[in-house]
Amino acid sequence: MKQFSKNLLATISGFALLLFPQIAVTEADESATSAGGSAAGDAAAKTAIGGVSAGTIAAVVAIAAAAAAISDSGSGGGGITPTPTPTPTPTPTPTPTPVEIEEYVVSEVIDVPGSALVPAVTATRTTGATATRTTGATATRTTGATATRTTGATATRTTGATATRTTGATATASVGGTIVDQDVVESFDVVESFDVVETFDVVEEYDVVETYDEVETYTVTETVPAVAASTAVSTSVATRVKQ
Repeated sequence: MKQFSKNLLATISGFALLLFPQIAVTEADESATSAGGSAAGDAAAKTAIGGVSAGTIAAVVAIAAAAAAISDSGSGGGGITPTPTPTPTPTPTPTPTPVEIEEYVVSEVIDVPGSALVPAVTATRTTGATATRTTGATATRTTGATATRTTGATATRTTGATATRTTGATATASVGGTIVDQDVVESFDVVESFDVVETFDVVEEYDVVETYDEVETYTVTETVPAVAASTAVSTSVATRVKQ
């Protein structure tokens, strides 16, 4: 882009150098024709040097100087150094006011929720030991001994002894030649009446006893008492900028 600008300015400067002398000569001819005579010749001689007026020369010189300046500024070299723009003085940064940090205690009231009663939980388990206990029932069993008892009935039996008794009948007998009546006497076995006695096995009544595994009750969890809802104060340390 800079090269294009330089070429454009150089082209314009060349055309200016070619056109300005012709324009100057034309102006001089016109002024000489209008003034007429020697006065016109003097005016043309004063305003033109070799057919070029002073204003034309000044314009050409200004255009050439501008083209040279632009060319030098674009290429970075040349005899004319542009005056640098002065750097503005920076505004001094204000010194910050020192900040002092302080600690303070923050207190707040918090709600402590309550909890319901949790009853203890118990369970049972066998201890591995055994014990006996009565069942509340009874039973009978023989003891291995015998005993006698009357049956409530009676019976008779001979004793092995004999006795005599009158039969209630009479008979006659000769006693010394005399006939006498006498009671008939008989001899008989003595019979007795007795209670019937039986022999039996002795039977006893006893409590039925059973053997069982001992079971114990143990605590699975303890009772957790109920806790009413309440409030508590919580404190903590915080920091802030000291005023």
